Amino acid sequence: MWAYGDGDAVVRACWSPGGAGRAGSWALADPATGNAEGVIPAGEFSRRFRPVDVFADVTGFPTYLGTVTASDGSAQVDLVLDRNPFMLANGPQRAARPHVLTVPRKHRDGWSSATPAQLSACHGAMTLVAAWYRSLDGGHVVFCANDSPPNVDYQRDVEVARGNLAVHEADAATSRNPRQEVQHAHLHAFYAEEAATENHESSALTGHAVIAQGRQAFSDALGGDAVTIDGGASTIAAAIRAAARPWGGGYCSYQLGVDGPFSVMPALGSSQAEFNERLARADGLQAEPDPRLGGAVNLARPGLADAGRLRAARRATEQQRSSFETFVAQRGLNARSLPSA
Repeated sequence: MWAYGDGDAVVRACWSPGGAGRAGSWALADPATGNAEGVIPAGEFSRRFRPVDVFADVTGFPTYLGTVTASDGSAQVDLVLDRNPFMLANGPQRAARPHVLTVPRKHRDGWSSATPAQLSACHGAMTLVAAWYRSLDGGHVVFCANDSPPNVDYQRDVEVARGNLAVHEADAATSRNPRQEVQHAHLHAFYAEEAATENHESSALTGHAVIAQGRQAFSDALGGDAVTIDGGASTIAAAIRAAARPWGGGYCSYQLGVDGPFSVMPALGSSQAEFNERLARADGLQAEPDPRLGGAVNLARPGLADAGRLRAARRATEQQRSSFETFVAQRGLNARSLPSA
């Protein structure tokens, strides 16, 4: 279920077909407990509720880094730090490591439906982030996305609300990627150490030295059910859609570095489990079955409930924003208008 809001409250909701040419209805649930909160007819739902978009204005985030623009100056993708860093005390210097998200400005759906211009801007952002990570103690980057197909259920409901009763009735609801938590596509850029390094934060929790393997935990390709995708900005979106069709349109992606092979895989399959296990070894964290994913393997990342860790995360964000500003300034770039190529 995706999250929707009416200005006062937020609910989780899922559309169900009505059958016999009817427009169907929406089942509502409490976002915290999952308890049912009633049913709303199609058409009425979109008049009351809008999709919750946590990335609607990332330029106002305290973790905002910059924006990649097209040749005409139009904003394409934004760069923002994850507010919850995976690693806060790595190596002899106990350095915090960045975790950048690349967020499309207007295009909320996954890369499988992005335009060539948007994909080129994403590649420009990836190149810049990889260079920045490299400047931080020789770090490497691993890219990953958890994308769902477009939310055609809500788009259809908008048409029903407009009185377009001839809109095509689907046989089933659109499948959401269970690993995608927010209704706005974004690309993760995980920092990987150049060599094996102690994660002092994990060591303090376990009572013994925990070594983050870094880059050596990864390889160019994953085994299992991963599919390698070829093609440039003009063809890759169609190739992703074709590969993801058997999985309901949703997929996870994996790419080691900017120039490594690009793979997609089902969200709950063996390859995604392998990726999370590799990521855990690389970061000095744990990967374990997640009941929210039906027992599929997921990374167990540290949270921000502890006040001390929250303060440390905020200090790390300030330091990393300053580092990025210095990095782009030294290259004569404007963080608010970074080049796509």
